[in-house]
Amino acid sequence: MTFTNYGKQAVAWSLGSYIPNNFISYMAIGSGSGTSDITNTTLVNEWTRLAITGSPDYSVDRKVTFTADLNSVSASGLLLYEFGLLVSGPALIGSLWQRECVGSVVFDGTNELKIECALEVL
Repeated sequence: MTFTNYGKQAVAWSLGSYIPNNFISYMAIGSGSGTSDITNTTLVNEWTRLAITGSPDYSVDRKVTFTADLNSVSASGLLLYEFGLLVSGPALIGSLWQRECVGSVVFDGTNELKIECALEVL
């Protein structure tokens, strides 16, 4: 069975498009450590959830890029080890679509955070 390029593009469009209760609309950041794994349904230690900033970017075929911003006041005191994309707001737990672990980043109130995350449908 062949999955066509148009089919792949349609899946990428649907990741950031309004499909009730099933589209990426939030990015979460957390201080949990551990290896990213396909069985992850939440961040290890979530600090906050951010609404996706603006519209998803579909400018590259079969890819969708999401952006989230955190200002210096909100980031102050934050310890960043992990972030991920979610389909819901704070009420729905276990809706993590993607999780990324990064090195320790400490925010002291003088820096801001902008995360861009791209998903490609292969």
